[in-house]
Amino acid sequence: MQSIQKFNQHLEIFSFHSSQEFKSFLDPLINVYISGYKGLEEYAYTDRRDVKRYLKWLYNKDPQAFFIAILKTKVVGFVAGCRYWHDRIYGEIGELHELVVDKPVQEQGIGRALQQIILSFLFTYHKLIGLWAGEKNKKAIKFYQDSGFKIVGQVGKWLRMIKEK
Repeated sequence: MQSIQKFNQHLEIFSFHSSQEFKSFLDPLINVYISGYKGLEEYAYTDRRDVKRYLKWLYNKDPQAFFIAILKTKVVGFVAGCRYWHDRIYGEIGELHELVVDKPVQEQGIGRALQQIILSFLFTYHKLIGLWAGEKNKKAIKFYQDSGFKIVGQVGKWLRMIKEK
């Protein structure tokens, strides 16, 4: 793994060197995903096999846009994006697909650190970044709005949010 940024003496953000390295972290990533979505299962995969498939899809879509947070020695969060996503309204943009932090360590700046890394990365390629957030996920909506994302539409239970550079 390559250390991308050290936020303090205990929190570091990493990227993977290879798909083999990524695969070796699947179990802790699955655990973080399931923990992070506790209480929001209507927006998440709940079966471990489905979560594993989804994580592989996220990684394979753009391996360079997948980052993990390690607190001391434990995986506590991850973020996955895509540099070249086609949006039917905006055309080619950067997309933030997923940002999850382990429930016990939420609200300690880990999500903000992961977001900072992915936004910086995606903004080197595009002036617009999009994401989808569950309409009842008030915590995530506020988190993204506080970072400058604006709600620009809705499809079913999903809100479309866009941030300009």
